Amino acid sequence: MKLQELVVAGLLGVAALAAEKPNVVFIVADDMGYGDCGIHGCKDVPTPNLDALAQAGVHFPQGYVTGTVCSPSRAALMTGRYHYRDGVYDWIPPGKPGMHADVPTVAQYLQKAGYRTAAVGKWHLGEEEACHPLKRGFDEFYGFLGGGRSYFPDKPGKGKVNHYTQILRGREPAVEKEYTTHAFGREAAAFLARQKGQTGPFFLYLAFNAVHTPMEAPDDYLARFPGIEEKKRRTYAGMLSAMDDNIGRALKALKEAGLEENTLVCFISDNGGPIVRNAPNASKNTPLRGGKGETWEGGIRVPFFMKWPGHLKAGTTCPQVVIQMDLTATVLELAGVQRDAQWPLDGVSLLPLLNGAQQRPHETLCWEYGRQWAIRQGDWKLTYALPTKEAKEPILGLFDLSQDIGESHDLAAAQPEKVKQLRAAWEQWRKDVIGSTPAPEVKPKKANQSP
Repeated sequence: MKLQELVVAGLLGVAALAAEKPNVVFIVADDMGYGDCGIHGCKDVPTPNLDALAQAGVHFPQGYVTGTVCSPSRAALMTGRYHYRDGVYDWIPPGKPGMHADVPTVAQYLQKAGYRTAAVGKWHLGEEEACHPLKRGFDEFYGFLGGGRSYFPDKPGKGKVNHYTQILRGREPAVEKEYTTHAFGREAAAFLARQKGQTGPFFLYLAFNAVHTPMEAPDDYLARFPGIEEKKRRTYAGMLSAMDDNIGRALKALKEAGLEENTLVCFISDNGGPIVRNAPNASKNTPLRGGKGETWEGGIRVPFFMKWPGHLKAGTTCPQVVIQMDLTATVLELAGVQRDAQWPLDGVSLLPLLNGAQQRPHETLCWEYGRQWAIRQGDWKLTYALPTKEAKEPILGLFDLSQDIGESHDLAAAQPEKVKQLRAAWEQWRKDVIGSTPAPEVKPKKANQSP
């Protein structure tokens, strides 16, 4: 199939959308590897619900996120803007300021447009009251405000409440007795079940902390993978399988409520799988290079799916380059939202692309994390990477991603003018988006509070 045919096959009837606004579900995984779902070739961990989601709609194999760690990526999904613009340069440690409280979120826009809104799971965009989900456009919240916690229930009498890890219902501490991945699936399914018979649309943000460290899986899920000998990978498999089951649980509730046909479901991971740094969890980013915390493809290219029965044709693969901010822009357009001109979006609506447009949504995308950076322009990518055990010196590498998805053939020496052009374009982007002040680097205080 040619590109245009693939794109046109992806959407039916967008140009003549029904007057009824679609419901929206955003599902976000935490630290999931690009290669850890069946549709991307995973063999040792079945992900039937994720694969079914992808096969029921549009799969974007060149789907990106703006951040190489969690808070930045989640902030950009919430706002549709590069996270640097809104004060999020890195993961947000306990007690540190969160995302700027004045920038509108997708939930605030949708709430004003008449949507019922709920957030379930990991927040990690700030602990202070101004950053609380109930202040940022959500009617309901069940989850925790920080970046990581145990998946198992808190032990009673274990000191004072830690607002970074405490499970909350709204603002009140909740006593959770289930494995948190199951709890978040339960709460998401319950919210969706309550929408049956309701008038007006809803927005659910289901943000798992799976498969982030700590490496903890229930015994019955570990028992599913006796053939995986490496302990960490086996635990990861159990955690991933539990998340997949609970995604299926939520989508089953959506269908049973009779709401599947008018609900857009979007799935991403917040960044690539951590391979050797930033809380490695035995994930795999095959066939990509690098992982979380890096601007190699393995840190920023993620599983990226959209499903909307009756509008998105099942089984479509869209090979265009997209980024998570585009999901925000797409939803706001579908909801007919009047955006605040003070806060222009960096994401673009994908509706023209999915309705047959041949123009790329983005000609250029850029990234920065600490002292690492990258720019993709068309199929060319220029990456500046820090030294590793394998590469003792920093790398400024040029790659043709149309031929080299694994960034293994450095063309910088052969293409000095392309390197010069791309570096100048990245420097201009940095000046426009980040400014001249270097981004602050945040070091984790404890292992279980890593990004």
